[in-house]
Amino acid sequence: MKIILIVILIIFINSYFVSSQFVETLNIYRCSNNSTNQWSNATSVTDFTLTSNYGLAIQQTFASICYDDQYINIKAYCVDNNIISPYDSCNQDLFNADVFETFLSYGPADQVAVNYLEVELSPYGVLFVSLVNNPNDQCDGIQDTLVDCGQSGIIYGASTINDGWEGTLRIPFQLIQKASQYSETEGYIYKFNMFRIDVPLYNYKEYSCYHADNTNPPCFHVPSYFGNIALN
Repeated sequence: MKIILIVILIIFINSYFVSSQFVETLNIYRCSNNSTNQWSNATSVTDFTLTSNYGLAIQQTFASICYDDQYINIKAYCVDNNIISPYDSCNQDLFNADVFETFLSYGPADQVAVNYLEVELSPYGVLFVSLVNNPNDQCDGIQDTLVDCGQSGIIYGASTINDGWEGTLRIPFQLIQKASQYSETEGYIYKFNMFRIDVPLYNYKEYSCYHADNTNPPCFHVPSYFGNIALN
């Protein structure tokens, strides 16, 4: 009986306490000049975990990241067997349905971001852009300023595919700096996290992320869990 209980416990631990691919500093590289595959040099990450850190998301996200002179480029392949998103206009509440999100900041490496950029993309190519002020490193006390999608400088798109949807974001470095209230400064770095909200078919809504911030109920706005970006 003891052996059976131990085996069950091991299975439980392996099922629910699974590490993501998060690293403290993610090395990303210049996008390829190959016009047919600009993502060949991209850094890929997956294994998004629930915000509570109690296991991997059922419907996974596969993100590819590279950069060029003006943009951080992110391609998100989102497994999704139940695409739900009724929105069709800039800066609607995309977070109430299926969505991919990324938060990005710029500033001193040893400081937790207070000001940062929030970008959301729906499965049908609708964008949400906000400049966030978060003095408490949590969801309480946040103030945000919406940015007109057409004026943001972000180049974006999304489309549904056989087993989910795929979206791309080209986010200007200058917009991240503006949101962070820092101009380009030697020694400052970019930081980020990535998120999904999704409702798997016949299951509960999932809140998952590249770096789990150990929140339950879920809260994405915990910038102390942003990972560093190294531009190589």
